Amino acid sequence: MNHTAGLAEGGAGALPGRKLLALLPLGVSQVPRHPELKHEQHSPPGVGAFVTQCLHEANEEDFSSFQRMGEARESVPGAGAVVIEKLKKKDKVEGTWFARRSFHGEVSYEELDEVLRKNHERNEMEYTPAIYDVNTLLEWHVEEEIEGVRDVNIRITQMHHSMPAPAILSDRVFTVLLVSFIPTQPAPGTLAQSIDVQLPISLATFPPTIRERSHVHVVNAKHMYKSPATGTPIQKKQDGRKVIEGRYVSLEKIAKVEKDGKTVAKWEMATDSDAEGSLPMSMQKLGVPNAIVKDVPLAIEYVIKQRGQ
Repeated sequence: MNHTAGLAEGGAGALPGRKLLALLPLGVSQVPRHPELKHEQHSPPGVGAFVTQCLHEANEEDFSSFQRMGEARESVPGAGAVVIEKLKKKDKVEGTWFARRSFHGEVSYEELDEVLRKNHERNEMEYTPAIYDVNTLLEWHVEEEIEGVRDVNIRITQMHHSMPAPAILSDRVFTVLLVSFIPTQPAPGTLAQSIDVQLPISLATFPPTIRERSHVHVVNAKHMYKSPATGTPIQKKQDGRKVIEGRYVSLEKIAKVEKDGKTVAKWEMATDSDAEGSLPMSMQKLGVPNAIVKDVPLAIEYVIKQRGQ
């Protein structure tokens, strides 16, 4: 595949010398060019260059090179036991990435793609109890053709998470640039493939017009959650609670593959994160592998439930 197409606008990649799949937040001039940001952006990457770099970095990330940490078996109503491999990658520059891999015959690639690529974060809120608000701050309308990909979606979104011990731990909000697409040439060994990445955003670098769309308001130097006027009962219950801004980066690949003579869906996901606040990183890292494993049965159960609708 030719990865050079679309890179010209940003020189040696959309952001020369900078990896996109990293925990370092992107500022306003590092996200793709957008008409609403024209007065704040200085030499931003073009949409084509940015998406091409996302594709290039996603293709370079080989999950088979990750260290295996064991596996988990999760029971899914209507699907039986699902086996999930736990993986991790340590890097001197990037730190520790945790990952998982699972194969699915109980749901199809098309069904997973529908839930995990299309409206990714809104579907995730539907099947993840801890997420109580998803708020889109800015969307890109991608009309240009970008070599190597199709069905491109780009948006900045905020995801609000309640914490397991609310009396001790504050809620978290993660502001990310979500980029999803289908490679026109699937990776070797796959029949079809879709990819989405979530990249951390430094919202403080964005203009007030964008920041005002946030459901996080600053009161006496504290970040507080402000429920929207049309808020759900859960959102209204969280209204006025202190919120801490965390950082989150992830890569998800869904593929249609042949395994043991059958066509199945392969779901791979890798993430690095920092919940910030007073929670020590050592404690955070202990909880991540099991947390990302739990997403699999929740999503599979949601996919199966959608069939009846």
